[in-house]
Amino acid sequence: MHSTLKWLDGLFAPVSVSRTVDELRGYEGASTARYFQAWAAFLPAEFPFERRSTRPPLNPVNACISFGSTLLYHEAVAFLHSHGLDPALGTLHSTEDGRWSLALDLMEEFRPIIVDSVVLTLLNNGMLTPKDFITELGAYRLKNEPRKVFLTRFEERLNEEVTHPVFGYKVKYRRCIELQARLIAKYLTGEIEEYPPFTSR
Repeated sequence: MHSTLKWLDGLFAPVSVSRTVDELRGYEGASTARYFQAWAAFLPAEFPFERRSTRPPLNPVNACISFGSTLLYHEAVAFLHSHGLDPALGTLHSTEDGRWSLALDLMEEFRPIIVDSVVLTLLNNGMLTPKDFITELGAYRLKNEPRKVFLTRFEERLNEEVTHPVFGYKVKYRRCIELQARLIAKYLTGEIEEYPPFTSR
């Protein structure tokens, strides 16, 4: 438990107020719920949204968030593998069969600025409409052609440049994900004392 909390302490400064990992996960879950409650105010009327739903996504907004999250998840898995890390051994996300929990941990730093940004851009700019979605067994998903629109915008976002908060030079968001995976590896091997999380203005 001590090593787990030490790893989390490098990830999130507020970890110091949590006595256990489960307590921290509770704070994270409550924060996520409140975050998505605010989404309705940022969406056009034709895309009603009340809460986050994943399995299945119960409306077009959730379908977009889930699709974008899946794309980001695979990016994180690939970069963790490339730096010799086991993507299944997570901390903030508990280790479970059939999922890469460390990849989910890494994703948390980038989900709002990549996935959520793409979804809000597409929906608010009319690049996707309610007609671009179909339902199967109560689950919404994008049709084939609109999915290409999403993928294009997602790639554009990954290729946008930003000044990295740790290294101070401009890099693409995709490279930022890779650098954070490298920093996780350096922290776990003792090369650096603290893990510096990715932050964006």
